[in-house]
Amino acid sequence: MLMKNSFIFILVAIVTIFLDKFSKPIRASSNPSFVYTDGTHFALNGKPFYLNGFNAYWLMYMASDPSTRNKVTTVFQQASRFKMNVARTWAFTDGGSRPLQSAPGVYNQQMFQGLDFVISEARKYGIHLILGLVNNWDALGGRKQYVEWARQKGQQLKSEDDFFTNPMVKGFYKNHVKVVLTRVNTITKVAYKDDPTILAFELINEPRCPSDLSGKTIQNWVTEMAAHFKSIDKNHLLEIGLEGFYGHNRKLFNPGSLKFGTDFVTNNQIRGIDFTTIHIYPDQWLPGSTPEAQDKWASQWIQAHINDSKLLKKPLLIAEFGKASNSSGYTVAMRDNYFGKIYGTILNCAKVGGPCVGGLFWQLMDQGMGSFGDVYDVVLQVSPSTDRVILLQSLRLSKLLDYKTKLKL
Repeated sequence: MLMKNSFIFILVAIVTIFLDKFSKPIRASSNPSFVYTDGTHFALNGKPFYLNGFNAYWLMYMASDPSTRNKVTTVFQQASRFKMNVARTWAFTDGGSRPLQSAPGVYNQQMFQGLDFVISEARKYGIHLILGLVNNWDALGGRKQYVEWARQKGQQLKSEDDFFTNPMVKGFYKNHVKVVLTRVNTITKVAYKDDPTILAFELINEPRCPSDLSGKTIQNWVTEMAAHFKSIDKNHLLEIGLEGFYGHNRKLFNPGSLKFGTDFVTNNQIRGIDFTTIHIYPDQWLPGSTPEAQDKWASQWIQAHINDSKLLKKPLLIAEFGKASNSSGYTVAMRDNYFGKIYGTILNCAKVGGPCVGGLFWQLMDQGMGSFGDVYDVVLQVSPSTDRVILLQSLRLSKLLDYKTKLKL
């Protein structure tokens, strides 16, 4: 009986060790020069790292043309002036006009040199970058273009959702990941995978899979692509690009209780995914609702993901949020108030050691860029009140960092 119990104990211990090893995420390098995760927080140089920044999808595109390259420099200068430290942008344009990738594995070096410039300028102004690797949407190619490339090579594909399952399409994507990660910057002479200016990479912007609302298709794809990424780059953090939608068990949290083929909890449990993300667009997702109802929903949306990120033991980044200028009764003051509420939630969470430690508004632009705009653009030169709201958040997070650092000393 004693021998049997001893055997069972040993067996349980072995299984526990095995499961622990293979259930934990592959953490990015704890090299202090790279941003890394420390439980539910980001860290840099051994200190907490709080994120306050912006989205600017257009950076590579504008930097690829010498006549418009100054827009990138101007925006980074402005961001630095208001103490912002993170920018999220695209490391893709697939097909179409001025592509980075004109065909599978065929790259436009002028565009790539534009991205080189973006990274070198970000370093100069103390801005860390999150680089997206493909779009779920048609804008700038996206998975629709990948599927079309496969069709041109004889693949019989039914829909854009085949992006997630077709071996040829997945091969195209994996190659793009490898090309970007191993790219040696022509300005800094540093490979992207070795550059601490880059905070993280994003697998796909806002993935959705309408043909499989069970979530299995995207779960399998993220599992495969996260492993591929980490096999090449062990320095950088990796996130999926999720908007935050839940699967069947918690769909009541979703706007309209809809499902989109993703699940915030199970997707972020995947080995190799280092932090969680959400996007917040109640003006789009809750049409016809009042601004007050939208604000209330946004607060509930954030809190649900704070709770889940605690359980996941990973940091949470609000990777996109904004206030549409075509909203009913819109004013800049309304936008400032909305930004202030989002920033306040982030700050309060960070103060108590919670996982929500950063936010990036959509989107920052320079003057004279109307064709790149949408109803969410923020142009700092013409919005002094919004400037102050952004700066205040940066200063509050900086003060919190000083306080937390002193506590550790």
